[in-house]
Amino acid sequence: MRRACIAAAVWLSLAPWTPAQPVAVPDPSDSVLRALGAPYLSDAEKKDLRVFHGLWRDSDLDTPQRRATSALIRGALSDPSLTDPSVGVEDRAEAAAQRGELAGALALLEHTGSIRALRIRAEALEGLGRAADAAAALEGIEKRVAGARTAADLTESARALMVRARVAPQRAAAGGDFQVIVSMLARARTDLDRLYWPAHVSESAVLFSKDNRKEGGDAVMEALRLNPRSAAAWRLMGDAAVDGFNFDAAEQVARRLESLAAPEVSADAAMILARARMRQNDPDGALQALAPALAAYPAMRQVLALRAGAVALQYDQTATDRLLAEFDALSPGSPDACFQVGRALSEARQYEMSERYLDEAVKRAPHRSRPVTELGLMLMQAGRDQRALDVLTRAWEVDPFNTRAGNSLKLVRDLLTHPTVESEHFIIRYTPGPDQVLAREMPDLLETMRRRVSGRGPGGIDHDVPGKTLIDLMPDHRAFAVRIAGITAIHTMAAATGPLIAMESPREGGGHTGPYDWLRVVRHEYTHTVTLSRTRNRIPHWFTEAAAVYLEDAPRDYATCRLLDAAYQSGTLFDMSEINLAFVRPKKPTDRSQAYAQGHWMYQYIVERWGERAPLDLMDLYATGVREASAFQRVLGLSQDEFLAAFHGWAGGQLASWGMGPRAPSIRALLVRELAADETKAATLEVGLGSLLDTGAWAALTGEPGGSWRPPVPAPTQAMVDRWLLADPANPDLLELAVELTVGRPSEPTAGSETRPTQDMAPLLERYAAARPVDPLPHKLLARLYLDTDPDRAVEHLEFLDAREQSSPAYAAELARRYAARGDLPRAIGKARRAVIISPFDAASRELLAGLLVQSGDLPGAEAQVQALVVLEPGRPVHLQRLKAIRERMGK
Repeated sequence: MRRACIAAAVWLSLAPWTPAQPVAVPDPSDSVLRALGAPYLSDAEKKDLRVFHGLWRDSDLDTPQRRATSALIRGALSDPSLTDPSVGVEDRAEAAAQRGELAGALALLEHTGSIRALRIRAEALEGLGRAADAAAALEGIEKRVAGARTAADLTESARALMVRARVAPQRAAAGGDFQVIVSMLARARTDLDRLYWPAHVSESAVLFSKDNRKEGGDAVMEALRLNPRSAAAWRLMGDAAVDGFNFDAAEQVARRLESLAAPEVSADAAMILARARMRQNDPDGALQALAPALAAYPAMRQVLALRAGAVALQYDQTATDRLLAEFDALSPGSPDACFQVGRALSEARQYEMSERYLDEAVKRAPHRSRPVTELGLMLMQAGRDQRALDVLTRAWEVDPFNTRAGNSLKLVRDLLTHPTVESEHFIIRYTPGPDQVLAREMPDLLETMRRRVSGRGPGGIDHDVPGKTLIDLMPDHRAFAVRIAGITAIHTMAAATGPLIAMESPREGGGHTGPYDWLRVVRHEYTHTVTLSRTRNRIPHWFTEAAAVYLEDAPRDYATCRLLDAAYQSGTLFDMSEINLAFVRPKKPTDRSQAYAQGHWMYQYIVERWGERAPLDLMDLYATGVREASAFQRVLGLSQDEFLAAFHGWAGGQLASWGMGPRAPSIRALLVRELAADETKAATLEVGLGSLLDTGAWAALTGEPGGSWRPPVPAPTQAMVDRWLLADPANPDLLELAVELTVGRPSEPTAGSETRPTQDMAPLLERYAAARPVDPLPHKLLARLYLDTDPDRAVEHLEFLDAREQSSPAYAAELARRYAARGDLPRAIGKARRAVIISPFDAASRELLAGLLVQSGDLPGAEAQVQALVVLEPGRPVHLQRLKAIRERMGK
């Protein structure tokens, strides 16, 4: 099904690497197991090695130091051993710093001068907001780096340089500190100690910070093979899962971290869960997830910063500013809380508010790459390209190795040189070349589309978007993906971010998705722009998609109807939580399509039961920050569970009107009765066919492709089906089976024939079309039949097919020819224009339209089409000849 053509408002999974499902603990490395079995090791050395590699037994934790080492590894920061005076001072300071007891960590390290102590001291100073002091503490670090002789010292040196890169300008040219750090970690894990897992953890953290998710993921998996209990490695995996919208994996990682830290509280688990819930626009759930960590570690800066971000998503400005002030009292000048608030608001498309906090984070941490990169990407999403250019240039200067920042900077530089076409409400920006043909045709069509979407007509949103909406017509899929997400491939060809709509040029060839009904797609995306504006970007994901599909003003295609039918009959319609998640992290290949389809279905139900004003009233409540459950109760008078129950009953009636839904007796039952004389066959059928009918009658009965079980029975004969139809002449399942037995299903693998339809088949096809009015099969067959025998009768069937077509101009072009043959030039021209909209770079469609315009006397219109052909096919002199002839006629 082609629902992916009608694209989401970029609530997409953007990360190319996320953990596999389910998240499993990797098997320990064979090298680690061999090292643990070395005969020359003493018992004490074996215990220390098992603890270091996370493979300890309870009996191994027989000293305070070993208990403290294991507690740090598993993230149990409040374990009593970590305050035991007999434990190494660096371990106690590390734990104190991670708990947020930063002054205490500094006091512990006052007389300690190791490289590790230097790194912990710098991190504590940075956490206190004392960036200049942190930079001063790291003065001369290069000499310490040069003297590092062990994997531990080299890794600690690299981590110290990572801190310095955040608090001071990089010393090496062109971001060379990154290259130095990666080189040091590579040497630590390859030359000095191949089993030193902290080097892999640090390497993964560096790579993830550059948006290099593939190599970062590989590094973290290797770390876990060397230490399956490393909380630091699991935290990186959980963060990657959240960034990739893989919330199931994030949940699994969080539970793993909780079990590792037990009975202590895992702050890492709490932060992963909070970020996941914030990305799902669930700030209440995020605060609930953070509560145990806040109680256990009330000074932990990361937890406090995330709490501020979650409260910001509740749109409580007073509470947000109060929490920021409290954070500043703990860590004056720290950017962390401002960054988390700005990032959370950016992800919620609260661009203006986000900019305020991200600007402050950048001001406070001018050497950190994350705040300035996030600010630049947010500005691109908001359509603020000139400022985005300035900010991303700065981001690239700070961090020239960040993939998304680099891709986005290159693109925005190009975009600002591109020509534009403007209308009253739109700016269309395009790449010089063939795309100019489409760009110059878009304004009038877009203005008509706007009046439909923003107006007060049936289903209109009744809202005017302030300012002009920018539409970026991108030359290929790669450029489109970078424009929207900063990466080079995403699963759609158009997307809205609010004030910006980006679309891939609907062209054929390599690097392109191909032709598509761009006006329908942009109408969908512009509906996002309008609903996001009306709700101040505070709208449930499914609801904005539902409104957008509703305003496509097109009938459901058959694949969508079958998908809804299968979900209804199998009891797998989504609940109100599942439907939002299905858009960003589908569990099955059909989940995203079902989310679009079911959301549209529920929106239709709301309009039909409560009236066209009900969705708008819900939007207005969302705009004030009212959550969905409360809004439903206030506008619809139902809880969400009550709404779903009522919707389910209505949906059953809808399916019946489509000739779908549960039906008795089933074909299975009919066949069992037919063969009842053979008790063995009957029993086999009764057991084996029950779960297969949703794959289609033919597949279920014959075991051909589509069914997972092959029933050991003959296929039903035409005589059998004829007898069944005598008893139930309007049964759509039987009629479908009769059609497939007679003709087959064109363009789909079937066990039937591919016989060309004949006139004597027409009554059966007409009966099936009436019994199941959503299936295109009878219309395809009747159109084929009548085009050969009675072209006028083909028109109604071609209209049915064209209304559902999104990627081919064939039906529209044929209709144009049929209407022209009737002498109905207005309709012929309308259909020819639709063919050009679907495939604007197809010369044949434009030649057809130009000829019809000449026939109608619209010479300026014909001239425009031939001018477009001159651009599209500059090597064909016939276009120039036709253009000359038209202009001569216009002159007369």
